[in-house]
Amino acid sequence: MNTNRLFEPLDIAGKLTLPNRIVMAPMTTTSGNPDGSFSDEEIDYLTKRARAGVGTIISPASYCHPSGHAFALQVGCHDDAMLPGMTRLAENINKAGAVSFLQIHHGGNAARKAFIAHQPWAPSAVKNRSGTSELPREMTENEIWVIIQAFAEAADRAKRAGFSGVELHGANTYLLQQFFSPYTNRRTDRWGPGTFQNRTRFCLEVVKAVREAVGPDYPVAYRVSPEEADPDGYSTYETIDLLNLLVPAGVDIVHVSSWRYGEGVRNDYPADTHPTRMIREAIEPAVPVIGVGDVSHPDHALRMLDDGIDLVALGRILLLDADWAAKVKAGDTESIVTGISSEKELQQLAIPTNMKQYIRKWVLANPS
Repeated sequence: MNTNRLFEPLDIAGKLTLPNRIVMAPMTTTSGNPDGSFSDEEIDYLTKRARAGVGTIISPASYCHPSGHAFALQVGCHDDAMLPGMTRLAENINKAGAVSFLQIHHGGNAARKAFIAHQPWAPSAVKNRSGTSELPREMTENEIWVIIQAFAEAADRAKRAGFSGVELHGANTYLLQQFFSPYTNRRTDRWGPGTFQNRTRFCLEVVKAVREAVGPDYPVAYRVSPEEADPDGYSTYETIDLLNLLVPAGVDIVHVSSWRYGEGVRNDYPADTHPTRMIREAIEPAVPVIGVGDVSHPDHALRMLDDGIDLVALGRILLLDADWAAKVKAGDTESIVTGISSEKELQQLAIPTNMKQYIRKWVLANPS
């Protein structure tokens, strides 16, 4: 198996060269400090993956405004008080030989009153599909512009902290996706679903504001969930139309979020629909695309490259084995850790304490 292709560099529009095609997917570990700053434990965890050969490290979701705080001990980029921790993380990753991206996030209806001290803000007073979120209230026009500005200020903060770029979290049912989705956006004003232009307005204004804040030469990535499962959600075809607005406005990289790479989720589309490849082939102008979804073996990653996908994001496997990239480069794939079955194995994982508690609860307590 020739894995050399995974270790080829990639130029991003003349703005940045990624050292290889391996990306650490953003994964929330609920391991920040209580004030939202990056903890030593989280910084060490991310830096270790950079030292082991992962080319691009994307931080866990970092809330850009206090109203967007969605998880216990979530990290934030909402205030200059966060700059010391942000700077230390960016410096550590960059010195380790990787490039560093800060993922900028707002939870929308996923935010919790316990963290934000008020009812969550969202496009409309609609809970998430599972009904597990708190009932949000519809954002006012002024609040919409406050959050657009918050995204821009957070991106500027990331640039000042020394991050190589930023990723805007427009996926996984959070605020940017909530505005785009006809399920969660039921407004009747110019930010609502009356037209495709209205549904995409918030996403487009965020990208434009971020680009203005960071200038023309700073890399900006955008993460999307390519489709929503039910017919009243949006489709991959609509996502392509969205991206064909966002890329000319300043997006340099598209990150397609999926649980299993290559699998669609809609029942009303052909079974062989391949959302990530569809997006890669249809974006105009063409930009690099990150694919993700249950990649554990280098064979899986190479198949993505065969599909024309430019970058491969790894999630769960980098929790289990911080040295995945180094082992693949050395040809030592037999020693890659792909699962755990004991407390001893859990303690050997180079992950934050809170993440170990999560794995203990959901993996060790529920063995397959």
